[in-house]
Amino acid sequence: MESFLDQSAGYLINMTALLLKREFSSAIKNQNIDVTPEQWAILNRLNEKSGLTQKEVARLTFKDNANITRMVDKLEKKGLVIRHADANDRRSWNLSITPKGVEIRDLVEPLAVNILNKISKGISEKEMHLYNTISKKIIDNLIV
Repeated sequence: MESFLDQSAGYLINMTALLLKREFSSAIKNQNIDVTPEQWAILNRLNEKSGLTQKEVARLTFKDNANITRMVDKLEKKGLVIRHADANDRRSWNLSITPKGVEIRDLVEPLAVNILNKISKGISEKEMHLYNTISKKIIDNLIV
Protein backbone atom coordinates (compact mmCIF):
# COMPACT_ATOMS: atom_id res chain seq x y z
CA MET A 1 0.00 0.00 0.00
CA GLU A 2 1.40 3.37 -1.01
CA SER A 3 1.29 6.17 1.51
CA PHE A 4 0.07 9.71 0.97
CA LEU A 5 3.71 10.76 0.62
CA ASP A 6 4.33 8.24 -2.15
CA GLN A 7 1.42 9.78 -4.09
CA SER A 8 2.46 13.39 -3.44
CA ALA A 9 3.57 15.37 -6.50
CA GLY A 10 5.97 17.37 -4.32
CA TYR A 11 7.64 14.24 -2.97
CA LEU A 12 7.87 12.65 -6.42
CA ILE A 13 9.27 15.81 -7.99
CA ASN A 14 11.83 16.16 -5.20
CA MET A 15 12.91 12.51 -5.46
CA THR A 16 13.20 12.82 -9.23
CA ALA A 17 15.33 15.96 -8.89
CA LEU A 18 17.60 14.34 -6.28
CA LEU A 19 18.08 11.20 -8.35
CA LEU A 20 18.73 13.18 -11.53
CA LYS A 21 21.29 15.37 -9.76
CA ARG A 22 23.03 12.31 -8.33
CA GLU A 23 23.12 10.62 -11.74
CA PHE A 24 24.37 13.79 -13.45
CA SER A 25 27.03 14.46 -10.79
CA SER A 26 28.27 10.89 -11.09
CA ALA A 27 28.45 11.05 -14.90
CA ILE A 28 30.43 14.31 -14.77
CA LYS A 29 32.78 12.98 -12.09
CA ASN A 30 33.33 9.72 -14.03
CA GLN A 31 34.57 11.80 -16.98
CA ASN A 32 36.93 13.76 -14.67
CA ILE A 33 35.28 17.05 -15.59
CA ASP A 34 35.74 19.67 -12.88
CA VAL A 35 32.27 21.24 -12.71
CA THR A 36 29.10 20.57 -10.77
CA PRO A 37 25.67 20.25 -12.39
CA GLU A 38 24.83 23.71 -11.02
CA GLN A 39 28.00 25.22 -12.50
CA TRP A 40 27.21 23.54 -15.82
CA ALA A 41 23.75 25.14 -15.76
CA ILE A 42 25.43 28.56 -15.48
CA LEU A 43 27.79 27.75 -18.34
CA ASN A 44 24.85 26.55 -20.39
CA ARG A 45 22.87 29.77 -19.80
CA LEU A 46 25.90 31.93 -20.64
CA ASN A 47 26.50 29.88 -23.77
CA GLU A 48 22.91 30.63 -24.82
CA LYS A 49 23.30 34.34 -24.11
CA SER A 50 26.56 36.03 -23.18
CA GLY A 51 26.61 39.18 -21.09
CA LEU A 52 23.85 38.23 -18.66
CA THR A 53 24.01 39.86 -15.25
CA GLN A 54 24.53 37.70 -12.18
CA LYS A 55 20.91 38.51 -11.21
CA GLU A 56 19.65 37.26 -14.56
CA VAL A 57 21.68 34.06 -14.23
CA ALA A 58 20.29 33.58 -10.71
CA ARG A 59 16.73 33.95 -12.01
CA LEU A 60 17.32 31.59 -14.96
CA THR A 61 18.92 28.90 -12.79
CA PHE A 62 16.59 29.31 -9.78
CA LYS A 63 19.49 30.12 -7.45
CA ASP A 64 19.78 32.97 -4.97
CA ASN A 65 22.26 35.77 -5.54
CA ALA A 66 24.65 34.57 -2.81
CA ASN A 67 24.87 31.07 -4.35
CA ILE A 68 25.41 32.52 -7.82
CA THR A 69 28.21 34.75 -6.51
CA ARG A 70 30.00 31.74 -4.95
CA MET A 71 29.55 29.60 -8.06
CA VAL A 72 30.69 32.38 -10.39
CA ASP A 73 33.75 32.94 -8.16
CA LYS A 74 34.66 29.27 -8.64
CA LEU A 75 33.96 29.33 -12.37
CA GLU A 76 36.06 32.47 -12.73
CA LYS A 77 38.99 30.85 -10.85
CA LYS A 78 38.75 27.88 -13.22
CA GLY A 79 38.90 30.26 -16.20
CA LEU A 80 35.41 29.30 -17.41
CA VAL A 81 33.68 32.66 -17.05
CA ILE A 82 34.69 36.31 -17.01
CA ARG A 83 33.01 39.10 -15.08
CA HIS A 84 32.68 42.49 -16.75
CA ALA A 85 31.56 45.64 -15.00
CA ASP A 86 28.15 46.71 -16.29
CA ALA A 87 28.52 50.00 -18.17
CA ASN A 88 25.08 51.15 -16.97
CA ASP A 89 25.23 50.00 -13.34
CA ARG A 90 28.48 49.98 -11.37
CA ARG A 91 26.95 47.64 -8.78
CA SER A 92 26.21 44.99 -11.39
CA TRP A 93 28.39 42.46 -13.20
CA ASN A 94 27.87 40.98 -16.63
CA LEU A 95 29.10 37.45 -17.22
CA SER A 96 30.63 35.89 -20.30
CA ILE A 97 31.62 32.30 -20.94
CA THR A 98 35.25 31.79 -22.00
CA PRO A 99 36.38 29.46 -24.80
CA LYS A 100 37.47 27.00 -22.08
CA GLY A 101 34.00 27.33 -20.55
CA VAL A 102 32.39 26.52 -23.90
CA GLU A 103 34.66 23.48 -24.19
CA ILE A 104 33.61 22.20 -20.75
CA ARG A 105 29.95 22.95 -21.46
CA ASP A 106 30.20 20.99 -24.71
CA LEU A 107 31.87 18.03 -22.94
CA VAL A 108 29.05 17.82 -20.40
CA GLU A 109 26.10 18.23 -22.76
CA PRO A 110 26.22 14.65 -24.15
CA LEU A 111 26.21 13.35 -20.57
CA ALA A 112 22.99 15.29 -19.91
CA VAL A 113 21.46 13.98 -23.13
CA ASN A 114 22.36 10.39 -22.18
CA ILE A 115 20.66 10.83 -18.80
CA LEU A 116 17.54 12.29 -20.44
CA ASN A 117 17.48 9.30 -22.78
CA LYS A 118 17.87 6.96 -19.81
CA ILE A 119 15.00 8.48 -17.85
CA SER A 120 12.67 8.45 -20.84
CA LYS A 121 12.99 4.69 -21.49
CA GLY A 122 9.54 3.18 -21.80
CA ILE A 123 7.94 6.62 -21.96
CA SER A 124 6.43 7.72 -25.24
CA GLU A 125 7.26 11.06 -26.83
CA LYS A 126 3.66 12.13 -26.16
CA GLU A 127 3.97 11.19 -22.46
CA MET A 128 7.28 13.09 -22.12
CA HIS A 129 5.70 16.13 -23.76
CA LEU A 130 2.76 15.93 -21.33
CA TYR A 131 5.13 15.53 -18.35
CA ASN A 132 7.14 18.58 -19.45
CA THR A 133 3.97 20.61 -20.02
CA ILE A 134 2.63 19.77 -16.57
CA SER A 135 6.02 20.42 -14.93
CA LYS A 136 6.19 23.86 -16.55
CA LYS A 137 2.67 24.66 -15.30
CA ILE A 138 3.67 23.62 -11.77
CA ILE A 139 6.76 25.83 -11.97
CA ASP A 140 4.69 28.74 -13.27
CA ASN A 141 2.20 28.25 -10.42
CA LEU A 142 5.03 28.49 -7.90
CA ILE A 143 6.70 31.53 -9.44
CA VAL A 144 4.65 34.48 -8.29
